[in-house]
Amino acid sequence: MSFSERYKDLLIQDARKELHRATEIKAGCIASMIKAIGFSCTQCGNCCRGDHSDNRVMLLQQDVLRISKCSDLSASEFSLPFIPAEAENALKGISDPSDLVPFIDSEGNVHSFGWMLRRKNNSCCLFLEVAGLSSRCNVYNHRPALCQTYPFYMEDCKLHTSECEGLGSDISYFDSLTFARLVLDRYIHELEERILVYQRYEHFEPMGKNVDFSLERFKKGHVFYIVHDSEGTHRRCERL
Repeated sequence: MSFSERYKDLLIQDARKELHRATEIKAGCIASMIKAIGFSCTQCGNCCRGDHSDNRVMLLQQDVLRISKCSDLSASEFSLPFIPAEAENALKGISDPSDLVPFIDSEGNVHSFGWMLRRKNNSCCLFLEVAGLSSRCNVYNHRPALCQTYPFYMEDCKLHTSECEGLGSDISYFDSLTFARLVLDRYIHELEERILVYQRYEHFEPMGKNVDFSLERFKKGHVFYIVHDSEGTHRRCERL
């Protein structure tokens, strides 16, 4: 067994252990934490705008299916390959090209793990609609799990919060419990998808010498992605 296969097996084992621990977490326990923290959405829309924070929204497969059904858009019209912020900035030419090295293969393709929502040219979420001082989501009732649970998320079986103006506001225990169930459900689905990604991952060797070749492609306005997700491996060409 190669080093990469052994490492993949270790990642799968760790993810399965975390998933087992996650399924034993009680929603009531998380609800008590959420109530103690406090939260009420102010509808400011800051979490949807790129000028305030990293507003990239990673998508679960169930998110992609749900949005595809409720909108007139195909998955390719509202999703993009997900890459770390530093690699995305390198693609845009606003950071060091060396940040792309771990993601480029021998053919100059950029490897990505999963999908995220597209954003407009102004960095706002594709589905954000601003009217005066308020903001609304055009797919609110079908929005991604990350958006449903923001600003809360689980990591290593612990509750965390992202930056949000609504934190610290009063929240009822009933609403806290509803939130907690959504947060736990999202966490479990994320872990289940992570395991599938590891299982179906097709190994590639990063080739730093191909960064220049890839950058030449980018200058022509194209990025060639190979996306590893819970359903397998996919190729996607995107215009910059």
